[in-house]
Amino acid sequence: MTDNLLQSQEAVEEEARRWIVRMASGEMTANELATFKEWRMADHAHSRAFQEQRAIWRAAGGPLPVRPQARTPKGLRWHSRLSRRSRSIPRVAAASGIAAMLALSLLLGPDLLLMARADHRTGTSVKSLALPDGSRAVLNAGSAIAVSYDDDERRIALLRGDAWFEVKHGDPRPFRVAALDGLAEDVGTAFEVQRKNATVTIAVTEGAVAVHVAQREDSVMLRASQRARYDRQGSVVRLNPAELSSIAAWRQGEILLEGASPAEAIAAIRRYHAGPVYILGAMESGRRISGAFRTDRADEAIDAVARMAGLSVHRLGSIAFIRPAA
Repeated sequence: MTDNLLQSQEAVEEEARRWIVRMASGEMTANELATFKEWRMADHAHSRAFQEQRAIWRAAGGPLPVRPQARTPKGLRWHSRLSRRSRSIPRVAAASGIAAMLALSLLLGPDLLLMARADHRTGTSVKSLALPDGSRAVLNAGSAIAVSYDDDERRIALLRGDAWFEVKHGDPRPFRVAALDGLAEDVGTAFEVQRKNATVTIAVTEGAVAVHVAQREDSVMLRASQRARYDRQGSVVRLNPAELSSIAAWRQGEILLEGASPAEAIAAIRRYHAGPVYILGAMESGRRISGAFRTDRADEAIDAVARMAGLSVHRLGSIAFIRPAA
């Protein structure tokens, strides 16, 4: 029985390694990605094996070895070039994490890597979803999360963008949201986590949240209307309290801007725009934009910001071009 279990585990790990190598080929199609996600979600052992093998990949800084005669992932026809490369790769020793992430970025590209990691992601609209424990998550446009529940904790990784969580209580496992090198642990009911560039902002709408950062031994406790921001260096800054109605206002279809530069305003709006938005030329940084706009009327919001900032907007189908007015 033990030998059969070990063989089954090895087969799942082999399958996971083949999926990782296939992703690294740069030739993975949307149908293959859908097949992979079905395989990963079909069994917790599949997801766990993929996470473990991906962690080994990151540490090693390159492809994982696969057995030449092992079966390929379901529905895939392997290219001979990829197979030859996979057979020729020896087991690699651990390399630096920086080199590993560089290799991943070059081989997979940020979007494909994000799609492989994310369990839920959004395009240009806001999405509400139920989590396995009955909690609720609302994702802003252009956001992505990975869900990882086990016997010890309920963990959400915010991979990109903004998310608001309403936590269901009565579950003894802690509810944690990880972003960059920090954690937001729910102590109350509802809170927002925003990931932007190299910083994370947390705001509480109800109850309390404990913020843990890798470089700090203590935690920062936030209560309703309170906010804090941290970065990769472990620096935590308490921000001015916010009106409860302004926290995660995008849940209600609002884009709230207060003293934003024209570039910041356009960046906040473009995530809801159906097509690409290009900025041509330099914008005056001294101008500031304040106002409330609708997420479902992105074109109107762009036009309004352009008028305030003295910009012109030209459109080609769903594409918007913004430049200083002549």
